[in-house]
Amino acid sequence: MLRISRLSDCAPDEYYVRLLLLLLALLLGLPAPAQADELLIERGLSGVVINKQIAAASDATAQLSWSQILAEPQHFIPASGRCGAGLGSGAQWLRLDFRRAETEYSAPWWLVVEPFSLYDLRLYRRNALGEFEEITSGERVPFKAGREREWRQYAFVLPEHGPVYLRAYDPGCASFPVTLWHEDDLEFHEHLGELLLGGIYGGLLVMCLYNLFMALSLRDSVYGWHVMTTLALGALLVYLHGHAAQWWWREEPQWLVIGRIVLPSLWGLTLAGFIMSFFRTRTYLPNTHRLLQIIMLSYLLIIAMRVASLHELPSLVLTALALPVAALVLYITIRRWYQGMTSARYFLVAYILLLAGITLLLLSLCGWLIPNRLTELAIPMTATLASLVFSLALTGRIKSLRNASKAAFIDELTGLPNRRALEQRFKLYTESEADHGFSLLSVDLDKFKPVNDQWGHAEGDQVLCALTRRMQACVRQEDLVARVGGDEFAVLLSPSASTGIVTAVIKRLLEVARAPVHVGTRSHRLSASVGLAHYPTHGRSLAELSRHADLAMYEAKRAGGNTWREVMEAT
Repeated sequence: MLRISRLSDCAPDEYYVRLLLLLLALLLGLPAPAQADELLIERGLSGVVINKQIAAASDATAQLSWSQILAEPQHFIPASGRCGAGLGSGAQWLRLDFRRAETEYSAPWWLVVEPFSLYDLRLYRRNALGEFEEITSGERVPFKAGREREWRQYAFVLPEHGPVYLRAYDPGCASFPVTLWHEDDLEFHEHLGELLLGGIYGGLLVMCLYNLFMALSLRDSVYGWHVMTTLALGALLVYLHGHAAQWWWREEPQWLVIGRIVLPSLWGLTLAGFIMSFFRTRTYLPNTHRLLQIIMLSYLLIIAMRVASLHELPSLVLTALALPVAALVLYITIRRWYQGMTSARYFLVAYILLLAGITLLLLSLCGWLIPNRLTELAIPMTATLASLVFSLALTGRIKSLRNASKAAFIDELTGLPNRRALEQRFKLYTESEADHGFSLLSVDLDKFKPVNDQWGHAEGDQVLCALTRRMQACVRQEDLVARVGGDEFAVLLSPSASTGIVTAVIKRLLEVARAPVHVGTRSHRLSASVGLAHYPTHGRSLAELSRHADLAMYEAKRAGGNTWREVMEAT
């Protein structure tokens, strides 16, 4: 049941109070208090924000009663469209003077207040007896007790006659956009809003499930942090749009009051963890990594203080953190972008979208922006788009990591696999073909140093690249040619290579090394020395096998080069 109380015993008749004050003003030569124009209720007004047509008064102490406000109408001035108040602004009183058009007599009209958060909302209107009654609403009372309509926002039946008074109070920022709705239009407005918000919630949930799947598949913590960040953001949106009161805490308003501090802190906590994991700040930005750790601890402290029934201090800390955290995240994003992390640009776009939505929210809360359907959906729309762009940034990050991982196994000059790739392939052969032998060739170019000394390293690099392409053409697809030094190479032949294949590969290597290499107008003639060792005969580790292959290669060099030698027995 709505909490309604009669106020006729304590309130003076408003007409006589106004008349008396007007006479006093005339006798004393004082200007008459400004009054908002009387509003004509007609169908074209349905769905219009009427804060420009109402009068407003501020109670900085939030202690004045309705009877005191009613006794001092000079405090009311035209609201001029103001729909909110800043931090510590006290209670806000609104008065709506209206009359109905002839076509709207007895028509079902609703007075609707659609704030993002409002702790205490009170409505004063005339009942059937012409007496004023008080309806207590807001987040401080249970859902059913504070609403005349089963809806996430505050909707009250508009009486036949005015005036109507509203009192809005919030320890943070009081938001009080007032709209008048005809019954038929309000039903459509409700259904459309639920449809749009439901689509946004659904989109966030789908992205959560996708990223959860990626987290479990790739075992990458950044996806896990993204899931937690999106869930925390979704919970915050559910709270801001009144669904937390409607779905979760219908009979527990105390959780709504706690949630206004806990939910944004939880989002900030998970966002900081996501940033640390996404940008790998521990490795690339160690100083800012420590700052992020302090910020995460601060959010945990805020949550703990609020759960412990403290309110003012956690609210103050949460507000104080907002600007420094936003600046730090922008700094980290730009720094990592300059460090070469290409996916940081996607993150920057997503974060700017979030900041734009938050800015619109703050402008609405402070009353500097008249709300409409666009501003109401600004936060959920920008949040959903930001979450989508974050997912794109994650995809770009995974691609960058894969490229970096691939580059770690590739020789930068020749494009051949490097020593790490050779070790990886050797491990694969020894684990999967434990009972089968395979061969390792150590290849060193003859007469390569004079090319570098006489014609420079740039020309020497061109000669190396030409020879590596030839060597790759000498082996099968399952074999590996790796560059392990300046002009030193290793050829790992798979276990399927027979003795005849091994010999044929060596002969082709020697042949392509002898063929002249043309660079511009010059022709360079080189050769190669090749050493052959067998696993497991000449070693069970790559280091041991390579040592024996190198010994055989040195024997070939001592024989004049352009030939090959095989290790005859283990030494």
